[in-house]
Amino acid sequence: MNGLYMQKYCGCVFSEEMRYYNRNPIQTSNTNGYEIPKEPRMQVKKIENKEDYIDLLLEADPSKDMIHKYLNDSDVYALKKEDELISIAVILHIDRKTLELKNIVTKENYRNKGYAKTLLKSLCGNYKQKYDRMLVGTTENNIPFYVKQGFDKYEKTIKNFFIDNYKEEIKDGELTCTDLIYYSKDLKKK
Repeated sequence: MNGLYMQKYCGCVFSEEMRYYNRNPIQTSNTNGYEIPKEPRMQVKKIENKEDYIDLLLEADPSKDMIHKYLNDSDVYALKKEDELISIAVILHIDRKTLELKNIVTKENYRNKGYAKTLLKSLCGNYKQKYDRMLVGTTENNIPFYVKQGFDKYEKTIKNFFIDNYKEEIKDGELTCTDLIYYSKDLKKK
């Protein structure tokens, strides 16, 4: 075949996972009389009924007013396992080449298992076709998470953002939030 390489999946995390997942069509395995069910497939879906998810979004951004400032102009995506929602992300289009991750949150019982990372990786992979970079505004505590996900370029700090824009004090763990710190990720970088 002319020596050309043909990729057996579209390139997103989930189709690559399914490439290996579909090799064995058996849904369960039987080991010494115990049935071990296969892990349900994960998928990212665009959400149209954004307001239905406001309670979950409030866990990451505790102000309905702030969420409503960006929600209608944003794309909202959910990471689901079968029909169960695991994680949700809100992406705002800034200009023709730049996006901003405005909100990302995982349901409490699924936290600290890598699902937000999986959702973010999928979104960055899909958006890199049309966009050059993605911004994220975050608190000091969350900088290490975003740097590990490739948001490794410091952009700017908005001093007293949380004091000026929220009625109540915002806490992130033990840290009282004051400044909003922006980092960016080069979506074209390998």
